[in-house]
Amino acid sequence: MAFCSHPFYRIEIYENGDVYNCCPHFIKFYSVGNIFETPFNEIWNGERQKELRRKIFNQDFSLCDDICNRKKLEEEIKPEYKETVEKYPEEISISSDNTCNVRCKICRDKYYINKYDTKKLSEEIDNLWLPIFKDAKLLRFGCSGEPFASYKELLIIKKAAQKYPDLKFHFHTNGILGDKKRLDLLGVFNKTDTITLSLHSATFWTYNKIVRGGKWNKVMNNIKLYSYMKKNDIIKNFRMIFVVYSENYKDMPKFVKLAQKNNAQAEFWALRKTGNTEIGRHFEKYNITDKNHPKHKDFLKILNMSIFDNDNVVLYPELQELRKQAGK
Repeated sequence: MAFCSHPFYRIEIYENGDVYNCCPHFIKFYSVGNIFETPFNEIWNGERQKELRRKIFNQDFSLCDDICNRKKLEEEIKPEYKETVEKYPEEISISSDNTCNVRCKICRDKYYINKYDTKKLSEEIDNLWLPIFKDAKLLRFGCSGEPFASYKELLIIKKAAQKYPDLKFHFHTNGILGDKKRLDLLGVFNKTDTITLSLHSATFWTYNKIVRGGKWNKVMNNIKLYSYMKKNDIIKNFRMIFVVYSENYKDMPKFVKLAQKNNAQAEFWALRKTGNTEIGRHFEKYNITDKNHPKHKDFLKILNMSIFDNDNVVLYPELQELRKQAGK
């Protein structure tokens, strides 16, 4: 029996206040409410949320996109799962700010730096955001911007860590600003559960093509820090992300070795067409997973290499399927 537990224990909150149960792309942008328009208790057990839970119970995944394979991973409906959930979410992913200190070619063409009225923001966090975290065990930051570059998210992190001492954190970062000094200032060095690093390269030259405004040496130093944290059980997970496209695919084997050397899991994602970016506007030029791409066969040769059988490698569904077709 296929099942997905996400609607029963987790949410994602975006900059405009919209609430989802997982990545919006995976759930066809089915929002269950907006925290700026509706009290959270009315969202968490509101009609849209309960409708989604009913569908999952009835094996109806019509709201879920085929690119999500979670429904294939969970086989059992636990008895505690009900249409109405008394406790607030245990896991919350926060994408409250698209501010970022770099312009990765994969996701944006320009810098985004949002400014805030500090007094109003502090009140908003105290009165609106923090109460939502009351039953949370894990807060995740970094799905839409760089959490360590965002004044808003830094303030949420610091206040949440102070108010809820047992709370754990998951940071999805580009690896430039998330050093030990910053983790200590936020009070989260020993409260970090997972570091996810978006790198998309394994060499200085490829990195500079992709991460405009990046700082390779700082990233390499912080990789050593995260490796140390993983090796010494300060963090549970260290993940390194590589979105595959025409300008970086030759770095894939080296990326596996870099991750392995630093106690990290190497995750490979297929390129997704998003937004009004250079890649978005010329998607066919960069999308090497397309069989019609002139470098596609060369890409398959690399994907078919035995190094991708390593225990520290995760290939997301589209790449798994391509590898299977290529003979692995």
